[in-house]
Parts: sequence; structure tokens; C-alpha cells
Amino acid sequence: MMRTRVFMIGMVLALFLTGSVFAQMGGGSMGPGGGHMGGGLMGGGMGSGMAGAGAMMSGMMGNTMDFGYLDLLNPIKTPDEAWAAIQTFIEASKSSLQISALWEYGTVYEAELSDTKGAKAFDIIADKFTGAVAPEMGMSMMLNASYGKGIYKTPYFGKTLTLTQEQASAVAQTFVDKNELGYILGSPETYPGYYKFHTSLGGGKYGMDIMVNGYNAEIWMNTILGLPVAKHY
Repeated sequence: MMRTRVFMIGMVLALFLTGSVFAQMGGGSMGPGGGHMGGGLMGGGMGSGMAGAGAMMSGMMGNTMDFGYLDLLNPIKTPDEAWAAIQTFIEASKSSLQISALWEYGTVYEAELSDTKGAKAFDIIADKFTGAVAPEMGMSMMLNASYGKGIYKTPYFGKTLTLTQEQASAVAQTFVDKNELGYILGSPETYPGYYKFHTSLGGGKYGMDIMVNGYNAEIWMNTILGLPVAKHY
């Protein structure tokens, strides 16, 4: 039987519980321009991204948390354990989303979630050391046009992207070239509100993930997760 896992770390819990504050900052929504994002840094305004996520998590923590602090560590040692922990998170959230890919990074696993039609929806991370599972911070939280309230489908602003996949690819390639990263871009993955690119350096080595705002072409480089180690599923 799979061990009970911690679903939240203190920092992420605090962020979720203040989701309503973010909503107020963005006037209850995050417009097509989004917050300024570039070079892996967050600029002004995070919008409503995770409003209500604290409520989503309230029934999932059991006795594993005490005032936002961990009292039980359940390290994740294998991709299969990460898959199981993330699947438990999805089921506890009563979501119909499915794991469509599982990536491993230095300290976390990241699952890409898709809807029942196969469209990319949201990203979830599982911390290797603590076993904590939570929505990924970054574009997945701040610029998601369909899943702004936890991982339930709650549109906050127009889902029709201004940029096409081809235009987003050109923007990402210009960013790579300008900064002399040497990355080879993978195919664009279309999320609600943005495009995501996995990158490689050749020889089986991965580069940093790159996201392109689907409305204003601004770049988010996912330095939070670091470099991917492997793709397992």
C-alpha cells in the first residue's frame, strides 16, 4: 500500500492560502497582457492565478501538517512513486485531468496534465525529499486561462491566444539565439494562455524549459525547476 504523502510544503501552502489576495491584486482576473515575465524573473502583478486553491487543499492534508509546517517526510525515490503520489493528488481534487508526461528534475518530478481530449492543461510537481505534491509555480499558476482555480476548469480571461505556434516558436528561437544558449527547441506545447518548449543541448542533455506568453510574446524561463534530468513517460 502506498504510504500517505505530504501534499504541501509550508511556502507553497502560504502562497495558496493567499490566492484571494492575488485575485484582488489582479482585480479578480489576469488580463491578456499578464504580468511582466522575462529571463526567469517575475515582474509586476501576478493576477488571480490560484484564487481559491487553499479551499481545494483544505481536505487533503490530514494530520501531516501543523500550522503550515511539515511533520512527516515521505521521500519519493522512483518515477513510479512520483506518478502514484501525483495521481493521488488528482483524485483527491476530484479532477478529470490525466497525467500525459512525467519529467524528472534535480529535486522534483513534474507531471504534465491533459484533459480528456488530450489538450495540455496544467503542471504538477512532486518534491523528491518531502513527498509534497502541489501545482507548479510559474506560468502554470500565473498565466493559465482555463485552470486558474486550483486544477478545476474556471476560465478567467479569453482563451484565444494572440500568437500562433509558429510565432511562439520564432519568439523562443530569437530568445535562445540572442542569449547564445545553444538550445534546440522541442515542438511547442499549447497550454491555456501560453506555449511551453522543452529544449535540448544534444548528446542526451536537456536545456532549461522555456515558456512564451500566448498574448504578448513575453518569455518565462523555468529556472525554478532547474535542468531536466530525464523524461520517464
